[in-house]
Amino acid sequence: MFKVGGWLEQKKLGMRMMFEGVITPLLVQQAKETAYWKDRSGHARQGINGGIEGSLENFELYLGNSTDYGQYLEEGTGIYGPTGQPIVPVRAKILSWVGTDGKRYYARKVNGIKPYHTLEKTLINNREAILKLLAEYWEG
Repeated sequence: MFKVGGWLEQKKLGMRMMFEGVITPLLVQQAKETAYWKDRSGHARQGINGGIEGSLENFELYLGNSTDYGQYLEEGTGIYGPTGQPIVPVRAKILSWVGTDGKRYYARKVNGIKPYHTLEKTLINNREAILKLLAEYWEG
């Protein structure tokens, strides 16, 4: 006798395992390979990660970055970021930083960095392939 409930539970578990063990690692690898920011230490690229959260029946795949500045690479800062405002000093009269060339720079304000949207683009670019895999999985 064919038990629908048992078959359905196995398919749900298998789908979650497919996302955890196959799809998520592929997306993480692709995001690391296609991130087009200039690496200084490599930590932001190494910090790209992903996973599955939620229950067996209702889960979400996520991509993220474990570095404290990963969200700024993804979403941008200053006028390009969520606030839409230039970056200005809070406790001093002038901003100061060392550039990638080793020189010290000073400014009263900076526009910020444009967002890279690496994680978002990875998910969008793979949407159709994921949907195709899901369709094949549930048909089989």
